Amino acid sequence: MGYRYIFRPDVLSVERSAQNGPADDHDVYVFDDEEIVLAINVALATARPLLVRGTPGSGKSTLAPNVARVMRRSYLEMVVTSRTEPEDLLWSFDAVRRLSDAHQGQVEGAGSYYRPGVLWEAFESGGAGAVVLIDEIDKADPDLPNSLLGPLGTHTFTVPDGRAVAAPKGAEPLVVITSNDERHLPRPFLRRCVVVTLPQPTREHLLQVARAHLGGAHDPGLSRALADTVLAARNQTVTADGSAPSTAEFLDTLRACQRLGIDTTSPEWEQLADASLFKPANRALERHAR
Repeated sequence: MGYRYIFRPDVLSVERSAQNGPADDHDVYVFDDEEIVLAINVALATARPLLVRGTPGSGKSTLAPNVARVMRRSYLEMVVTSRTEPEDLLWSFDAVRRLSDAHQGQVEGAGSYYRPGVLWEAFESGGAGAVVLIDEIDKADPDLPNSLLGPLGTHTFTVPDGRAVAAPKGAEPLVVITSNDERHLPRPFLRRCVVVTLPQPTREHLLQVARAHLGGAHDPGLSRALADTVLAARNQTVTADGSAPSTAEFLDTLRACQRLGIDTTSPEWEQLADASLFKPANRALERHAR
């Protein structure tokens, strides 16, 4: 039996991007890691949520919209906060409108006041199924992941007014959930997810990211110098949490250098690196390590 891809990107058309101008971050993702592509395919084949782990700035939040773009699927997202409740992902109740209608003596049926959340919209999207991003789930109350086991496991739930919401068989959405591992997620939740951890970027990955995002404005020499700086930092304790600068910080620094005409030999380089790559509080750690 041969491996049959459901999702199979080219390395997100780096060649195409390289001939164009700079791209929006949500329009580019370099799918050069076969483990990540396989995890996406497993999630699609099993209709299970895909839990994406990785350090901040590693590209977790941009994976989902680019899967949707490559597969030509609709895309929905919700960023989780400490105030997010499970039902916020399913439905919301417009109490203000109902109160206003009550004052005017024009109250409608209960169903008129429920509004779809991202999962409701995704379940009823039809077609080949949507891609949904639930971003930073570990910022929520610890009970939220387990509260979603039913809807994410069966692709169905019931609105309080009695309506049943269900995704058609074979058109279930791909639900991508991101975590910074700031909090342990419940085991029952993890058992129902396909899990992938984004790796530390290699030098070649950083260079492909630069080419894909900056297109014709890409400066290969500067990209190589910055990539080497990031990789060297990985071998030192240069940030407050002990990690190297992220891919996002690499890209921000590259953009700033190219636009301002600064490189690693410029007098302004260290100040620019403080601002966008190492961050001021962490530069002291780098100097202390020398």
